[in-house]
This record gives sequence, structure tokens and C-alpha cells, in this order.
Amino acid sequence: MGRIGFFLGVSVLFLLLPVRTPGFMHSSVLDNSSFALTGSVFADGGNQRVSNAVVVLCDNGGNPLQQTPSTDSGEFNFQGLRAAHYVLRVSANGFQSAELHLDLSFASQRGLTVSLKPVHAASLPPPGAETVSAHELSLPKSARDFLASGKKKLYMENNPQGALLDFQSAISQSRDFFEAHYQTGMAYLALQNPADAEKQFRKSVELSHKKYGDADIALGTLLLHRREQEEGEALLRQGIALNPHSWPGQFELGELELSRGHVELALAAAQMAQQLAPQQAVVYRLLAVIYMRQKDYPALLSALDSYIGLDPASPAGTRAKELRVQTVKQMANSPEAAVAVK
Repeated sequence: MGRIGFFLGVSVLFLLLPVRTPGFMHSSVLDNSSFALTGSVFADGGNQRVSNAVVVLCDNGGNPLQQTPSTDSGEFNFQGLRAAHYVLRVSANGFQSAELHLDLSFASQRGLTVSLKPVHAASLPPPGAETVSAHELSLPKSARDFLASGKKKLYMENNPQGALLDFQSAISQSRDFFEAHYQTGMAYLALQNPADAEKQFRKSVELSHKKYGDADIALGTLLLHRREQEEGEALLRQGIALNPHSWPGQFELGELELSRGHVELALAAAQMAQQLAPQQAVVYRLLAVIYMRQKDYPALLSALDSYIGLDPASPAGTRAKELRVQTVKQMANSPEAAVAVK
């Protein structure tokens, strides 16, 4: 996703988000009801609380409905639920994921305890290392070598054309290499070719049987930006359920929720994206818009400072600096007042 500039004036901040048609709610989104689900996440075998766990509430069929990170004290909270059976999925770095089946047919459930089993340290990859799926390891080494070469060219050398050739070579070695189809789509995006990118993402989704979260998220994002809401949202949420630690997925979910006026859900997703990718300037752009909606001006200044620190010299960074100066002046004159609209 490309950077989108900051402009003077609060109202212009809202233009930084992709415009979507409001009112497109997934039919399974919970509303108009009175039950609640609250609880805490602990490390198994002790009293250690797990913060920043990804807590996903799903319908009885496993389709994601709502998501929130656990607080610093390990707590999570879902409100306004209808009477039904649910599936609760909880995951956190360093722990095995947990899945609980809950019955909220007659009453709220409060004080639920979710215990996560730590992953043995020997099984964790070293910091900064990439994980390789069992499927990828089952493919010919030549195909895997082409994939690795292409990823280096795309993400480290800024050479999408060279990366594209490597990914295509990987696919020629193994036709069901859905990871390579996904990376081919990413190369096409870098080459400003969304039509061919979509074809590759769809191929990856098809070959993986919708079990490869990155491809689901990428295709869902493309469709949402094209205002194909139903399929796009279903793919996005499916991808996040498979890979809750995808910062692009959390970022896109934040934008989607904000476009519908769900500010708290948007903030939860944006904060998760920030935790996963603290060096991505675009995440602070989204946070700035959310804090503006909440009229949380100190948090807005912090988000702008982070954006400026990551992108100080571009036109967008310059406009962010101007907006920060204006915000400080307005707060000094009237701390409760909104920033003047130019």
C-alpha cells in the first residue's frame, strides 16, 4: 500500500483513508443484543498474564466476527452479543494457539480463563528468521531457491522485475507452489499491475484451498479497495484468522472498521498493526485518523511524531509537520477545541 499524504486541517485527515461505501456489514456481524463475553489470557501452569494476545470471536462455523488484543493485564471483552454458540480463538507470540467452544444461548459469560501453552524455545525460529511451511519444504529445492532469490530481489534490492522472473521460474519447477504465486502477485503490485496481481493471488488462494493467510489477505485487500465488499471482507477475515500476526491484515481491518464508524474496533486493529510493524509509517497515518475521530489530541501528536520520524523528508512528511504545528497551536489556545479546518 502506498503512502497517502497529510494535509492541513482536521477534516482533510479523513481523506487519507480509502473511501468505501458505508453500510456493508457482513450478515454474521453481531448486533442488537445484550450478552457479553469477558475473560483473561494466562500462560499455562502459572499466574503470568499474556498481553497483546490476538483474541478472535467466531461464529459456530468458525467465521471470524470480532477481534481484539488482550490488555496489559491479559484481559479481553466482547459486548453486544446475541444468543448463540461461538468459537473463541486466542493466539500469542511464543504460545500455542487455543480454541474454545462457548454457549451464550442463555446468559453472558464473564471471567473466562484462557490458558496458552508456551512453545518450547528450541522450536522457535531465531529473531528475524523466516519460517518455512511443511508444504514449501516438500517442494523441489530448485523451486525453493528461486523463491528465496525472488524475495531478496523484491524486498531487499527493490528489483520487482527481476523478482518476477525468479518467482515464475519457481512456479515452472512446481505448479502447485502457492507461496510462489502469492509472491508473484506481490511483484506485480510493485510493478503497478493490479490485474495480474489479482490473478496470482486468486491462484494462490485456489491452490492452498484458502489455507494460506497471506494470499487471502492480499486478495481480500484488492477486492475491498475495488468496493467488492462481501468477498473482500470474507477473505480478509479468513486470512487474519489464519495469520493474526499479519500487519497488513490488521491494518486493512482497521481501515475497514473505521470506514463503518467502528472506532474502537479500528483502534484495536491499528494498535495490533503497530505492535507487529512499528517501523511502517502508514500505520501511524491510520492511528492519526482514529485519534482525530476520538478527539484524543495528545495521542494524535504522538502518532504524527512517529510518522514524521519514519518519513521526514517526503511531501507527506512535510505536510504532517505542518499539521502537527497547527494542532499544537490550537491545543494551546483551547485544549478542548477541535483543530481548525482550513
